[in-house]
Amino acid sequence: MRGIVFLVLSLLIGCDANTKLDQSPIGYIGFNGNKSWAIQFNDCTEHELRGAEKYLWFDRTLISISCYQFKSDDNAYLKNQEIQIYESPALDSPRKSINQFSELKISASGWGTFPNVYKTANGDWFRVKDGWIHLEPKDKEYVQFYKGAQSMTKKTAHDDYFYNH
Repeated sequence: MRGIVFLVLSLLIGCDANTKLDQSPIGYIGFNGNKSWAIQFNDCTEHELRGAEKYLWFDRTLISISCYQFKSDDNAYLKNQEIQIYESPALDSPRKSINQFSELKISASGWGTFPNVYKTANGDWFRVKDGWIHLEPKDKEYVQFYKGAQSMTKKTAHDDYFYNH
């Protein structure tokens, strides 16, 4: 009997450990084409909503990107486009909406880190800190999954430009 209780407890603890995010990230969701994360404050790289959408994919609370200021009708569009977070990798699972990934960190210079991915499922499902996200074809115009850690090789040049320009 003791052996059965031990086995059941071991299985329960093992299952519980799998649901926690104690594990290391296996990759991240980043810009399509492996572009660096940087909101360009000092130059005018984005002038319209279409170009700005790649930044908005990660943070729906932004009011401007570079020289482009969102108009009120853009904001109405964006409010209907919150990020959907699912409890499990299935479209019919319970979900919630968020405006920004909790692991998204942006420095004063505009450099940031992308949301980490802890698990993948079925090719289009990715477990981030907030829950499961599903990448649809429209999402893949802007972002994709990358294995490994985000490259920080351009951060020094980016910060130097920001602080000394």
